[in-house]
Amino acid sequence: MAATNLNIGMDLWNASSAEADAPKLRNNQPAPGAVNPPTIMGREVALGEQWIQDERDLKRQKRKQSNRESARRSRLRKQAECEDLQKKVELGNESQTLREELQRVLEECEKLTAENNSIKIMSSNNTFAVNSQQEKLERLCGPEAVANLE
Repeated sequence: MAATNLNIGMDLWNASSAEADAPKLRNNQPAPGAVNPPTIMGREVALGEQWIQDERDLKRQKRKQSNRESARRSRLRKQAECEDLQKKVELGNESQTLREELQRVLEECEKLTAENNSIKIMSSNNTFAVNSQQEKLERLCGPEAVANLE
């Protein structure tokens, strides 16, 4: 009976025949100190590692862009808040000026109202005095004399 070679096709999986005879470590890693030229599996791993690195770089770039946009939104929000506070300060100053003007106008109104009341009183007193003088004149000279004066 012919001996069966169980290592048929192993040269595709291993870079060299020397490596086929070398003891293997777990996870198909070569023995320490062995120099392996890149193999099909090795290239797939290298391409996979490059792909993983590219994916990490892409995620990092997306994260940086997201952070930039977040910082930009934060700056815009802060600027809007500052402008809002500035408007409130300006409105507060304007409000204070308007309050002072209103107080001045109210005081002037009170003063003019008091003066007007005083004039009304004096006018009614004068009217009363004129009526009184007119009655005296009518009594002394008659109603025709008073009618001629008007």
